[in-house]
Amino acid sequence: MQIRSMALTSLFAALLAVSSQISIPIGPVPVVMQVMMVLLAGMVLGSRLGPASVAVWVLLGVFGLPVFAQGKAGAAVLIGPTGGYIVGYFFCTYIVGYVAEHFELTYKYTALSMLAGLAVIYGAGLAGFMLSFQYVLHKAMTLDRALNLAVLPFLPFDLIKTAAAVYVGVRVRRALLKTGLLGSRQPV
Repeated sequence: MQIRSMALTSLFAALLAVSSQISIPIGPVPVVMQVMMVLLAGMVLGSRLGPASVAVWVLLGVFGLPVFAQGKAGAAVLIGPTGGYIVGYFFCTYIVGYVAEHFELTYKYTALSMLAGLAVIYGAGLAGFMLSFQYVLHKAMTLDRALNLAVLPFLPFDLIKTAAAVYVGVRVRRALLKTGLLGSRQPV
């Protein structure tokens, strides 16, 4: 891995750690800014380094650094109510990164890829939320109740963050491609 790649991966892992601390607790799953950073990591870093930045962030948290939402740390976070979202971040960054690398760099394709990535985050998050309640917390959780607790309250916030990530991501990726700081398989 080149030094530039390691630096960018580390930068986005740090941005994820910082953005995780910007949270509004509204229940078992807080509103956090890390979704925007996950989308930007995929857009800017691509399908290989985007998931790598998430992996670095997760490893920092698993090894005890308080980088998860609300300053949480440890492997137990991964099996808690928010663990599924964290798993979804890997797939989200891959999807967004893949589209950024293989399709024309437009707001339309970027928005579609980020919405698909957001859907993956929500799908994995919802599954993890329900599994955590059933098998870790030993409490009943219906799909309807899980949607009302773990998806619907966050959707408006995440759509706003996604719109901001589309705008910022396209502009940043174009700038990095023009300066030669990112490799490209596509014209700018």
